Amino acid sequence: MMNNTCPKCNGKISPFYMKQNCPHCNVNLHYYNLEENLEADARQAQAEVDAVNRFIELLKKSSVSSPVLIFRLVLFFTPLASMCLPMYNDLSLVSLIAGMINGTLEIGSVIMPVISMALVIVLSLVVIISSLFSATKTGFLRNMLFSTVNTAVFVVLGVIIGGMGVGWYLTLAIYLLEMVLQYICKKEIAKKQGVD
Repeated sequence: MMNNTCPKCNGKISPFYMKQNCPHCNVNLHYYNLEENLEADARQAQAEVDAVNRFIELLKKSSVSSPVLIFRLVLFFTPLASMCLPMYNDLSLVSLIAGMINGTLEIGSVIMPVISMALVIVLSLVVIISSLFSATKTGFLRNMLFSTVNTAVFVVLGVIIGGMGVGWYLTLAIYLLEMVLQYICKKEIAKKQGVD
């Protein structure tokens, strides 16, 4: 027994009472109000399905409901490709990984470029996750905040490290384009929400 009272007569029932019927009014304790309980369960299940559907719809509106949004989503992943070009002097993501695998790279000598590239990946993931909720009330502000922080950290580390290569400049161009696209996507989402 989960409850120590009868659901019909409110009579006290011992927690060790194992029979199916109430000792006071003889109602079946397991099946009392079964239809109402099933209806309540069905309403709760429908509410959960509706919540999942609203969440999926929000993700669609925020990321794939127009070609501009899809382009922005794809652009978020391009820094991984630009980091394969030389980022700092001749160091790229590819040469960093190859040097670690071959054991020819001393991490101590390239710690700042490694931190910079790791932050590109981590902060880009934050921007991607934030963009999935662009259709929310504060979506644009949050997207711009994360994109601005991402770009600022990248630029500051580039200035500190120095020797920026073509991959660094390409990554910076991607970040600046992302910020422009955030504004364009804001208008696109607002237009779609106005139609809905």
